[in-house]
Amino acid sequence: MDDAPTHVTADGRRVVVAAAIESRGRLLAARRSRPESLAGGWELPGGKVEPGEDPARALVRELLEELGVDIEVVGAVHGPDGGDWPLDDRSVLRVLRARIDRGDPEAGVAHDEVRWLAPRELGSVPWLEPDVAPAAAAALRIDTWVDFPAGALEGEGVVVRSDVQEDGRVAVVVDRTPFHPLDHSWPDQPGDTGLVAGAHVVDSVMGAIDDEGALLLGDAVGVRRGDPSRTWVVAHLLGAGSVAPGAGDVVPLAVDPARRAAYSRGHSACHLAALALNEASARFWTKEPPRRDSRGFPFLDQIAIQVSRIEPDAAYDAYRCGKSLRKAGFDSASFLEALDDVAGEAHVLLDAWVATGAVSRLETDGDPTLSARRRWVCDVPGGPAVIPCGGTHVSDLSALGTVRVSYAPTPDGFEQRTDVTR
Repeated sequence: MDDAPTHVTADGRRVVVAAAIESRGRLLAARRSRPESLAGGWELPGGKVEPGEDPARALVRELLEELGVDIEVVGAVHGPDGGDWPLDDRSVLRVLRARIDRGDPEAGVAHDEVRWLAPRELGSVPWLEPDVAPAAAAALRIDTWVDFPAGALEGEGVVVRSDVQEDGRVAVVVDRTPFHPLDHSWPDQPGDTGLVAGAHVVDSVMGAIDDEGALLLGDAVGVRRGDPSRTWVVAHLLGAGSVAPGAGDVVPLAVDPARRAAYSRGHSACHLAALALNEASARFWTKEPPRRDSRGFPFLDQIAIQVSRIEPDAAYDAYRCGKSLRKAGFDSASFLEALDDVAGEAHVLLDAWVATGAVSRLETDGDPTLSARRRWVCDVPGGPAVIPCGGTHVSDLSALGTVRVSYAPTPDGFEQRTDVTR
């Protein structure tokens, strides 16, 4: 059994814990009201660890007492002093990453104001000297801000890091970007290409940074997007041998507009095709389906989909019609015999929807970060159409021209091909 004290370091210095709390891409800061020597200075909120108290539990207690919030500790912001940050000769600051489970932070016992600061707003308040470096490090653990949901093609970012990969490519991470990355957990739409500081971006992928500072890409990520133990970033991959910008550089970013537009048309058409499939197949359900789409039709697309791949002005989807689907009440045999009729019904719906020129948009509920929950919304007749989605889309349906689908049986079910003709 480890009887080492938890409230002091191995060399006897007192441990003070502080919270790096992120919400919607912003870091929580609190202004001290006491003692007089600290009044007016800003800090990461926290307090002292009591003898026998676990540091994480101490932080939970302090935040409840000081700001009235319940938190969950999800990681750490490691400092240069054995993982801690120096405070003075007698104490160290241990910064723990946390998220709020319940409550809204309010100034209380030791503070007279709290603010949520975007990474670029950290300099807008006078930080207490011992908190300057920890706050800056905590800001680097905030998820990348992304502007692609609003359709942005250009932007400016501050370089967080540039890492050379095993294949020689360089992964550039910035604090804010218009680039849409490939999602490792549902890789349906390829990442954007373009330019960063004039260097060619050959691919952009979702990455994660762990508490040890490692940039993880692809299978190495290991968890689904949004897991709070990671910081979620867009990695802009430059070709092998590229000259990478340095940390702190402010760089221009530009997405290839033609490529983005082609994939956006393919993705919006894919969603319309899914809704048309749901409506055109509704008559083949013999009992209440496991779930319905936002328009009230059985959500066959979501229930049965196995593979989805967005292509330029096209999409491919594969569906499984197995025992579980039949048990849920779907007459797969009759449906597969009527694929041509279903396609004809889908085309009538698709033509009517595209003709409306309805606005198509991504909603994020005000969260600008890569890990935000996004949904595609389009006010089609009988709508609105609402589908969870992390991709890019056209701004209105008139950009699609004509959308056509074709179905074909497969050994496991059926496949759907969607094509856009302009």
